[in-house]
Amino acid sequence: MDIEHLQSLIKHQESETLEFKKSTAQLKPALETVCGFLNAKGGVVLLGVADNGNIIGQDITDKTKQEIAREIDKIEPHANIQVEYVHCPNEKTVILLKAPKGSHIPYTYDGRAFKRIQSTTSQMSQQQYKQLLTQGGQFNCSWDEMPAATFDLSSLNQEEIQQTIKQGIQADRIPPEALNDDIPHMLKRLKLMKDDTLTNAALILFAKNDHLRDYPQCHLKMARFRGIDKTGDFIDNQSVDGNAFFLLAEATMFMKRHLPIASTYQQDKFERIDEPTLPVLAVREALINAICHRDYSNRSSSIALAIYDDRLEIWSYGLLPHELTVEDLKKSHTSHPRNQLIADIFFKRKLVEKWGTGTTKMIDLCEERQLPPPEFTEYSGGVSVTFKFKEPIRTITKTTVLYENLTPRQKQIIDILTKYGILRSRDILTKLGEPIPERTLRFDLGKLRKLNIVDKQGQSNTTRWFINKNK
Repeated sequence: MDIEHLQSLIKHQESETLEFKKSTAQLKPALETVCGFLNAKGGVVLLGVADNGNIIGQDITDKTKQEIAREIDKIEPHANIQVEYVHCPNEKTVILLKAPKGSHIPYTYDGRAFKRIQSTTSQMSQQQYKQLLTQGGQFNCSWDEMPAATFDLSSLNQEEIQQTIKQGIQADRIPPEALNDDIPHMLKRLKLMKDDTLTNAALILFAKNDHLRDYPQCHLKMARFRGIDKTGDFIDNQSVDGNAFFLLAEATMFMKRHLPIASTYQQDKFERIDEPTLPVLAVREALINAICHRDYSNRSSSIALAIYDDRLEIWSYGLLPHELTVEDLKKSHTSHPRNQLIADIFFKRKLVEKWGTGTTKMIDLCEERQLPPPEFTEYSGGVSVTFKFKEPIRTITKTTVLYENLTPRQKQIIDILTKYGILRSRDILTKLGEPIPERTLRFDLGKLRKLNIVDKQGQSNTTRWFINKNK
């Protein structure tokens, strides 16, 4: 196109098929409009033209061209976008992006679908997007089923794939002969490869962590806050990227570090029973739900795990399907997995038992421990699950840090006083189960008293020791 044709085109003004942008500083909204054109009648975006039609132009470098190419690559499925550079009398250049009417509607840009109505571009509703998918022929599939055309087998962790096959066979959910498959046939058996092309699900599940630069949504944020809201400072704050199984492992380790252990005693038994303050299976179920059912089409989305003094929250991007409400999660309901392929792999690895029972299982596990039922909420475009503790966690203090440095015998003394209440020194010696000099016991008790963990009442032969409950 030359300058005369450009001027003739601009005379038509912005419309259903024409959009002006001042420069590549507006490249992202320009590509949103290109996506809208693909989902409608097609159209042209001019970069370097003001809203009033004045030709401004801009300088073009190799970096500019590379940036345009990168943004065009974010359109899925692949579309034939023509890029032209029109030189202007002011020695500047106008960039022309021409989009045909798409043949594989709906299209997304950067994980989101856009529509064009008259001269306005806006994000397409989830319902409309699903309707277009239903009508879309070969692209009648969810995001996790779509091709990841720029990746190959070298991008995948093959040991994780083989582990999936082994666990699936052990669970009787994959036939034993699958062990004889090579990696491509394993992936095809799992429906993660189509026509020798990997699906998005294959990358989400099995990608090597350093191959996920084009999948920034494979992201997990974890924080332990001091207090009961985000205004408190961080005790720990981590952010990791990786495939689904890596993120699950990282979240599990983070919780082990920060969830306190609840200690109980059974009648007529001295041994202490230690277990996490929340049911592990319930929290794991919530994490797996967040990984399996989140909306991966939004590249800026993530999973967030937050631990406060009084609760644990797991949030993931993606609202509930329109067939379900928050109230439905509290009772038996049908399953509507957003990512069928991803959910199926977790099922084959026996990380979930039956679809549609995860939320009720969380409720049952909390009730067994006499804990409040988990709370389900929709906000900020996603779904959260909140587990409340029976008692608030004490924020780490100098005293609790020192406690970790106590000797096993000193901790045993604390256990004895916790179980039996107020005791004389000789009673503590008897229950320790190992002969030690009384002066050693006095030293241990003196150290524990300095830490304000224990205290005493009475003098000399009438001295009684007890736990300082304020500490």
